[in-house]
Amino acid sequence: MDIDQLSRSPIGSLVPIHGRDARFGEFAYFSFLAEPLPDDILGLSSSTWTRVAEASAALAKLDQACLQLPEPRLLIRPTLWREALDTSALEGTVGTLRELLEAQLPSAQFISPETVEIRAYERVALQAFEEIKHRDISVSLLCSLQNQLFRDDASNKPLDLGRVRQNHVWIGDEKLPIQESRFVPAPGDDRLQLGMSNWEAWVQANHSHLPPVLRAALAHYQFETLHPFGDGNGRVGRLVIVLQLLKAGAIQHPAITVSAWFLRRRIEYQDHLLAVSASGDWNPWIQFFCQAISEQCARLIPSADRLVLWVSEARRKLVEKRWHGAIHGLLESLTEWPVITIADTAAQHGVSVMNATRMVNHLVEIGVLEELTGRSHNRMFGATEVMRTVDSV
Repeated sequence: MDIDQLSRSPIGSLVPIHGRDARFGEFAYFSFLAEPLPDDILGLSSSTWTRVAEASAALAKLDQACLQLPEPRLLIRPTLWREALDTSALEGTVGTLRELLEAQLPSAQFISPETVEIRAYERVALQAFEEIKHRDISVSLLCSLQNQLFRDDASNKPLDLGRVRQNHVWIGDEKLPIQESRFVPAPGDDRLQLGMSNWEAWVQANHSHLPPVLRAALAHYQFETLHPFGDGNGRVGRLVIVLQLLKAGAIQHPAITVSAWFLRRRIEYQDHLLAVSASGDWNPWIQFFCQAISEQCARLIPSADRLVLWVSEARRKLVEKRWHGAIHGLLESLTEWPVITIADTAAQHGVSVMNATRMVNHLVEIGVLEELTGRSHNRMFGATEVMRTVDSV
């Protein structure tokens, strides 16, 4: 950590900390304690305000695209898959879309530890989207979400699970001592508790003079800089971006994903957050954040159009073939669950295995499904066009 640079920060201070590292023994070092967010942001450049306006317009356009979809879920659920994969990848957990989807099948027998973690994010996000319909974004809500992230991960539960941490943490190479870390966030004591209380009050305050996109950028910096949890800060912090935009009414549907964009620029993302702490200059970070929002919206809208076209063309083929009944329900479900087995199809749609086999074979015949395993038994089928669309976001 650049002690000299951070010691001159106009928006925070270095505070001494002491502790013990199981690998390197006792240590005495410093951590960065961010000051509370200001109620007004002074000195933003005209180019920054332009980026804020562009990102706000992009969100409105994405939300309008969702409203025009026959079913907003055509975009929302695939977006959530992509966010679950990419936000976990930013934390170092790599999985594939196919693994994630296969693991959701009722018949799934083996689920990798990576997929457990990615599925947990998807489950937590869906829970959060429901909860903020009737409650504010709060520290207690985020503690509950962080607890849920690690519910099924018995081997990797962090200290202070489900509450603001009471220990020191640092960011950087795990093999190196704290003195060689990239950044040491707020000390795990009453100062962190106060910092998160101030963060909560700021997020819940009106601040109607600040556009929702700008508020989300500021709150995300503060959350990641305070780093309130022993693990899962990135995943929870990026989820809060969507929750803030929903709560502020900037979007009606949780169809925005930013982790994919940040993942492609991981080092730049980390550098921008650190630069705010060092310089107190919000302009570069806010512009970077707004660029993420604008460009992801621009990628997501064509994805929605492709899914609508795919469903429409598949329906047309069903009508031409004069196939009726449950096969239409199976087609609709593929935009939310594009990997299936015959047994799971029979159970989900209340048909016999024979009829489920016929339905799946029909969809293979018209190119809606493809067999994925190459096996003659325990076969798995996928709507590969849906999967390709998700992977392109």
